[in-house]
Amino acid sequence: MPESKHPLALSASANVNLALGGPAIGSRAKAYLLPGQLYASAEPCQIRTILGSCVAICLWDKWRGTGGMNHFLLPSSREGQPTSLRYGDEATRVLLEILDGLGCQAPNLCAKVFGGAALSQSRDRYGVSLGAKNVAAALSLMNSAGIPVVGQETGGLQGRKLIFNTDDGVAWAQRI
Repeated sequence: MPESKHPLALSASANVNLALGGPAIGSRAKAYLLPGQLYASAEPCQIRTILGSCVAICLWDKWRGTGGMNHFLLPSSREGQPTSLRYGDEATRVLLEILDGLGCQAPNLCAKVFGGAALSQSRDRYGVSLGAKNVAAALSLMNSAGIPVVGQETGGLQGRKLIFNTDDGVAWAQRI
């Protein structure tokens, strides 16, 4: 995970840009998340990831212009297993702790959720897919934390390319 002194920004707007091309990089730093990683920075940064059945939760404190994103593979860890950012519950707990350390306050956070495709399932079996379970976990985690989900691009049978500009909160997702 790239190190930074500052966290990420995510737009509070519920709109998700599905246009082709994506936002310009400009003078922003770049970060790429692999499954089981997260990133937080207050510096302008463009964060990219590719999602299949995995889910990314993007959190943003609109008052600080600070936020972060995780990328998890499985909904929750099991009792007695080593902790890992590959699990939604652990990845979200750690992201919230980091944001708290950066001065973000939970009541000021909002979320966007992306991913959760059923890559090897038919449409009629989506509900039992890993992607559906990951999306349900993400929404449940946000509900439990009292964080409103202001944008969501989830489900379906295709993966997604996801880009976030941390300074202006632009979210861009393209099905792939």
